[in-house]
Order: sequence, then C-alpha cells, then structure tokens
Amino acid sequence: MNLFIKQQGEGKPLILLHGWGFNGEIWNDIATTLAPNWRIYQVDLPGHGRSALCEYSLPILIEKLAAELPKNAVWIGWSLGGLLAMAMARYQPTWVRALVLISTSPRFATDKDWVHAMTPTRLQKFAQQLQNDTIGTLQRFLALQVKGSESANQQRRFLNAYFKKNTIPQRDALQAGLTLLQNTDLRTQLSQIRCPAILCLGGRDMIVPAGIGKYYQQYFPHLEQFCIQPAAHIPFLSHPEIFMPILEGFLNEIKTP
Repeated sequence: MNLFIKQQGEGKPLILLHGWGFNGEIWNDIATTLAPNWRIYQVDLPGHGRSALCEYSLPILIEKLAAELPKNAVWIGWSLGGLLAMAMARYQPTWVRALVLISTSPRFATDKDWVHAMTPTRLQKFAQQLQNDTIGTLQRFLALQVKGSESANQQRRFLNAYFKKNTIPQRDALQAGLTLLQNTDLRTQLSQIRCPAILCLGGRDMIVPAGIGKYYQQYFPHLEQFCIQPAAHIPFLSHPEIFMPILEGFLNEIKTP
C-alpha cells in the first residue's frame, strides 16, 4: 500500500513530515496558511494515520518517500520527521530543494560527546512501556513534549483533542520509530548537505534541548538557527506568531531559484 499523502494548494512542492506518534494532520494550520503559494504534501509516515506499516530502516524509509513524493521540494520536518528530512537531503539530494528543521536532531540519544539529547535508557523505557500500554505511553510522551512551555496546559488540551480525532499509530510503527531514534546518528553526514537549511528550536524543549545548537554548527556549518525561548518541543503549535514569520521569510528567500 502507498503512503497516505494529503495534498492541497498550487505552486512548487512543499513536504511536511510529522514526529513520532503523530500523523500529517498535525500540520493542518500550517498547510492551510501556505497552500495559496505552495503545493502542500502532508505525509502520514508508515504505520501512522492512514499509511500502512513498512520496514523502519533508514534506507527503506528514504526509498519509500522518494518513490511517492516530488523532486526538488522544500522539506519541513519536525522531530522524527526532521531526522528523515536530513537523511533525504543527504542521500537523495535532488528531492530536497531546501530544509526546514524543527526541534530535531541528527542523533536523538546521548553519547559521550553529544549531551543535548535523551538518554538511551529513557528511550528504551518508552519502548518497554509501549508493549503493555500504548495509549499511556503516548500520553506520557505528549506531556514531555509540552513540559516547560509557558502554554503547556493549552497545548495539552489541543493534543488530547487531536488524539481523540485521529487514529492511534500502530504499535509496531511506534516501536520501530523509537529504535530508529535510538540508533541513528547522522552527524558526520550533515556536512554533505548542500541545500539551504534552517533550524528552529524551543528554549524549553526536554527532548531536543536548545543547547544542541552549538553542536549542530560543528557538523552543519551553513545551517541557520533560531530559538523560540518560551517554547518546548512543538514551537510551530505553541508560538505560531513567532514561528510563521521565520518560516515564511525563509520560504520567500528560496522561492525564486
């Protein structure tokens, strides 16, 4: 079965990749805003939303995305989606005209020289909890994503309503996604990404801490960075009044080749 991809708008292609545990509907507000000037592709990653599950190795996921999405597109990736967008820009560069990375990392697990990330133990704990309590684990992860944000309660209500309206991802997809986050390290690949790229971080993010910015610079020197200080892991939802001008300014810069 093919990926489910919701399309709208006219113009050059722009692809939206969601994070772990969500689906393409999380982008609805942004997609509606951008659709007058762009052809929007809201992707449900395999095993999420209305997309069937497939093998969650990085090569297979990149192959599947490349098979079903247009070349020379702007790729916007949040969290897990950002990791996949970076991998596309590295291994399928003709597909990626520009990158917008949101609260994401080339390595989601800590290492001795990479401290601004989640510990492997914490990621493994989420994986173990999924076996017995998928819904509860998603709710705990949801709480972690908004923790520290000045609008945490408002975001939690929004996300709870989102989960009530949308299909819960398949457990196997969630397990495989956590394994991918725990084992993938793209740091040494970033210097080979040539397209324009920006990164938006949340100053209160508990999953991809804002301190990661200076470490990114070692591997991805032309990456332009922004930090929304009062935001947590979902700055495009919590602070659209700050995020959208940053996004639209970047898109206007790269719209004309």
